Amino acid sequence: MRSSKIEAIVIKRRNFSEKDRVLTLFSRDRGKIEVIAKGSRRPGSRFSYFSDIGSVGQFYLYQSKSMPIVTDYKAIFSPEGARGEFGKTNKLGFAFKLIDKLFESGEPHAKTYEILRLATENISDNESQLVFLTFLGNVISDLGLKPELHQCIVCRKKIDDGGGLVFSSEGGLSHADCAIENNQKKISRDEIKLLRLIFDMPYNKISQARVNSKVFKKTYRLILYYLEWNFGKILPEEVL
Repeated sequence: MRSSKIEAIVIKRRNFSEKDRVLTLFSRDRGKIEVIAKGSRRPGSRFSYFSDIGSVGQFYLYQSKSMPIVTDYKAIFSPEGARGEFGKTNKLGFAFKLIDKLFESGEPHAKTYEILRLATENISDNESQLVFLTFLGNVISDLGLKPELHQCIVCRKKIDDGGGLVFSSEGGLSHADCAIENNQKKISRDEIKLLRLIFDMPYNKISQARVNSKVFKKTYRLILYYLEWNFGKILPEEVL
């Protein structure tokens, strides 16, 4: 079929000719995909408004010889609340950059799509710190790299949440006495609780939680440390 419809988020765009843009979409059913939005660079064009980064909608596509062309669009959400707000646009920009870097074209990731859409809407409207952290945890899990947070990754004994624990970049928690490599960070009981909340609990039970700011910042750095070990440096340490 040469015509199709997808629900997607605009995560990247670039100019293409004097009048057009190429949009990178992250969709529920087809994963990452590039499309042409003809006339979207013309002022007043009906296609100019949906080419904004963070726009969510139904994209109607026609498959040309090169790449799909957008023929119509029905809006679902527009990140109006993030316009002119540096903190919000910064978070959204890094979320979209992460998706673009870590996910291959044409590979569906429905779970990540859903959490990205929720994060886009929540950050635009409320600028929730915890939602961004939850988004990172969901991406890690969807890529099959969820850290072990309930038993030692070395001795396989249950973690009792007391002291003497470390977080290893090679898979999760371990007893300090069991650790055999240098890629590890000390971790507190409260940081373990927050990691478990992020990785184990449903999103709707996380977004309203209250978290101590110091615990939040330390946990964020642990997640960055884990991401960097697996994928290299992607996000700056002080994005939040």
